[in-house]
Amino acid sequence: MVGHTTFDYSGESAIVTGSTKGIGHGIAKGLVDAGANVVVNSRTEGDVIEVAEELNERSTGEVIGVTADMTNLAEIEALIETAIDAFGEIDLLVNNAAVWPHEESLVKASIEDWNFAMDVNVRAQYYASKLVAAHMIEHGIEGSIVNHTSQTGDRRTGRRGLYGITKTAINGFTWRMAHEIAEHGIRMNAISTDVTETYQLHYEAEMIAEDDPDRTPEDVLREWGEARPLGRVGQPEDLANAVLYLASDAASYVVGTILRVSGGGNLE
Repeated sequence: MVGHTTFDYSGESAIVTGSTKGIGHGIAKGLVDAGANVVVNSRTEGDVIEVAEELNERSTGEVIGVTADMTNLAEIEALIETAIDAFGEIDLLVNNAAVWPHEESLVKASIEDWNFAMDVNVRAQYYASKLVAAHMIEHGIEGSIVNHTSQTGDRRTGRRGLYGITKTAINGFTWRMAHEIAEHGIRMNAISTDVTETYQLHYEAEMIAEDDPDRTPEDVLREWGEARPLGRVGQPEDLANAVLYLASDAASYVVGTILRVSGGGNLE
């Protein structure tokens, strides 16, 4: 590997939504290890308490947990207000929380499926960004907002119809809001994922293996990794590194970019 990078986020304060598992947990952990104060979040109180305690043990800053359901606008408001009360200001928002609608078919999906997916994956990212951007503008904070999108948002066909639509929406939202708030020194960008080793990916591998007794979930995961140009599935720390870069001074001239962290999977 060419070059070696370390990040220093000492004194900076971040919110990472949906950060008790998977990619969000990896991002929160990366920020904690870089010295940031971090708010971890999910809608499950037990998970929030457990992860906040776990990360505090390795933190040189402060980690707090805030339970909030991202379908509830009042709870999003409370999440952000709690972060400001705890740390004084917000320097970084990572919009990571997302849901995977189980119904693949757009014809069979219900309007309730549509509303749930849009509320969590799009409306929540917009509303949290709107509130945090207003806070940053009011206090002259030249901060950063990083959205979580997916290579499915680039696809014109294929599986995961509702999920893909929400991620296409996030791509457009990122471009347009990034343009609006850049004049205030606030940089909005996005990370775009492909197959990343998380609970959800393991669940999908298990479902496939159930229908094929000659393959184990580990076989499925290995095959998915081998299908990527780099030959492996992504890890949460890959996405954490992308967030750390995008929010840092090393990316001070990067605005409205969708950084594809996919091992080349987006090229197919």
